[in-house]
Amino acid sequence: MLRAFKHQRQLALLDTLAALMLAQPPQWLEQVKIDAVLAMPLSRKRLFERGFNQSQLLAAIIARHYALPVLQPDCVERSYRPPQSTLKKSARQRNVRGVFRLNRAVKKRNLLLIDDVVTTGATITELAQTLKKSGVSRIYVWTLAHPE
Repeated sequence: MLRAFKHQRQLALLDTLAALMLAQPPQWLEQVKIDAVLAMPLSRKRLFERGFNQSQLLAAIIARHYALPVLQPDCVERSYRPPQSTLKKSARQRNVRGVFRLNRAVKKRNLLLIDDVVTTGATITELAQTLKKSGVSRIYVWTLAHPE
């Protein structure tokens, strides 16, 4: 279902996927203070190819549900690199090194990062490190899918 949504542009699945996330929020969510929601950014090239950022769409629904602001997509810029899904585990961390750049200050904020899928965690780790270096207080991550 996620593959159809993400790669076959079946946007009608958005509400179902968001409902799956909202039906099982992370246990820690009620115990933390979140200032804003940030979607995992796409590179301009990938956004142009796909036509939408699946994580941004999910983040908007989650933010609305919890009455939280969403950081604008241009807050963080992502350079184009080959898709992580096409690489071996050993190459994924190298592939995302230095890929993110902050365009707006988000210092001293607690952010909820929304991503559709996490496998090795390399992309999330790289973004989290970039955010922390820029002064973000805490980063909480909520993903739709992950390997068991």
